[in-house]
Amino acid sequence: KEGFEKLIAEDGMLEHACYCGNYYGTPRKAVFDKLEEGKDVILEIEVQGALQVKQKCPDALLVFVMPPSFEELRRRLTDRGTEDGATVERRLANAAREMEAAKHYDYIVVNQTVEDAADQLEQIVCAAKHTAKYLREFIDEVEYDAETCCK
Repeated sequence: KEGFEKLIAEDGMLEHACYCGNYYGTPRKAVFDKLEEGKDVILEIEVQGALQVKQKCPDALLVFVMPPSFEELRRRLTDRGTEDGATVERRLANAAREMEAAKHYDYIVVNQTVEDAADQLEQIVCAAKHTAKYLREFIDEVEYDAETCCK
């Protein structure tokens, strides 16, 4: 706990939350090391953490994964049979609150099936790599070449 709190104080966490007395979060260094290697980083985090990431890294791409309907979410949670009714209801109430934040995300993936959701996510990441804000360095290089070539 002390080590985690020290990381928070030193801005060593990209995002974090305290839940039931336990800390959860994503170390900043781990993410930026992978980004510097040219790798994509996908964080599976809750809404509070995602909004922290967006605040610290405005170019981050936020993707909200939603069920096809709230009733389908209820069915999926109930059919698992891993939690009692009260826990399912708490999770549904939390999901309803989190879904309110979906409008602050860049993209929405509707999780009809895991395979389809994964395909949608892959398409979003691929498309994002072709937006002007992500290709700014390339655009600048081409502009520079054009300027020097045509003088």
